Amino acid sequence: MTHIIPFKGTMFNPEKFPDISALVCPPYDVLSPREQDRYYSKNEYNIVRIILGKDMPSDGDADNRYTRAAGYLRSWLAEGMLSEDKRPSMYIHQQQFTHKGKKYSRKGFFGLVQLDDKGSVKFHENTYQKPKEDRMRLLKATLTNTEPVFMIYKGYSVSIPECDPVLKLTDDTDSSHSLWRVEDKAEIEDFCAEFENRPIYIADGHHRFETANKYARELNIDPNSSDPRNFVLAYFVEESDPGLLVLPTHRLLNISSEDIELLKNTAKKYFLMIEIDSFEKVTKAKGKVFGFFSRRDNKLYMLKLRDTVAKNRAMKAKGREGQSNIETAILHSLLLDDVLEKYKGEKTKDVIAYSHDDREAIASVRSGDYSCAFLLNPATVSQIMETADAGSRMPQKSTFFYPKALSGLMMRKFG
Repeated sequence: MTHIIPFKGTMFNPEKFPDISALVCPPYDVLSPREQDRYYSKNEYNIVRIILGKDMPSDGDADNRYTRAAGYLRSWLAEGMLSEDKRPSMYIHQQQFTHKGKKYSRKGFFGLVQLDDKGSVKFHENTYQKPKEDRMRLLKATLTNTEPVFMIYKGYSVSIPECDPVLKLTDDTDSSHSLWRVEDKAEIEDFCAEFENRPIYIADGHHRFETANKYARELNIDPNSSDPRNFVLAYFVEESDPGLLVLPTHRLLNISSEDIELLKNTAKKYFLMIEIDSFEKVTKAKGKVFGFFSRRDNKLYMLKLRDTVAKNRAMKAKGREGQSNIETAILHSLLLDDVLEKYKGEKTKDVIAYSHDDREAIASVRSGDYSCAFLLNPATVSQIMETADAGSRMPQKSTFFYPKALSGLMMRKFG
């Protein structure tokens, strides 16, 4: 059973600082060091100081980026730059944005979801120990959900209230955000009751959810209790919302010429290799297809799967039989895993990197930053939910929900 409840939101105070856009930023896990610096310099109250603080040479147990994050939270609350609502509420959010020249609008809401690893909350992606250790240190220092887990669910889309929003801003990407507070107790109870028998799916924030769950279990909190530590802040969007976009995540590789030839020869066992003049032909092709571009011959190819039986056999051997329709899983199982294994421990340069833009990926290869690129179509929302329902998890960086949930728009203190 899914348990969603209202909470006392912690937000930047527009009465203290009318231009909230200077205080928000993208989530911690998509910020490069250069972007981190930019948001640090943008404003002394920017949320980056809390979600992704800087390390200092003098850091120790008593003074480090996690303790400084907690200090910023305390001082900003004391100054009134941040304020916590007096009554538990639900918060409805609308974002309007443009992607590749097309305008979109996305509706969602902020609430708390009960921590659970028994099946009502579904996962689709693997997690890694280092990010979880990082988020655990921040959670323990701040006793705050500083960023929401991004969730998707089926049915019952939220409605925009017929009143003025409590907060409006435009972020660095020219996306506009409006936030409404819903305080009516009866309305909230009816709303939350709609979710009691609905599974919910983590779109983004698997590490945050698992960290919050582990923290509650370490404290021996009854999983069925109403203890505030038994819940985590989440941002929910209905799965058919027209503004819920999933972008492709192309693979950029730094491997030797010999390994590029090895990849191409292996690919011929499973795929037809067809020279093409644009990635658009990959996006329009039927079946399981990839784009491939290498600096070695400066040509773009379409790899079109031709042997499904061999593909299924290879994926079963890799333990991925439940992901036989997921393109990233196919690509890694048939081609990438064995080659990447050879470069484990390589420190001189990133062996694999990621891009969400095919032109950017090809340009990175042509410039010499990478030796080759595999270009993928995005996974669909239905594929992601089906994978989660099957209890399977996709390879790392299989999905990129866009836009990300903005950091600094909403937090939740529990201690």
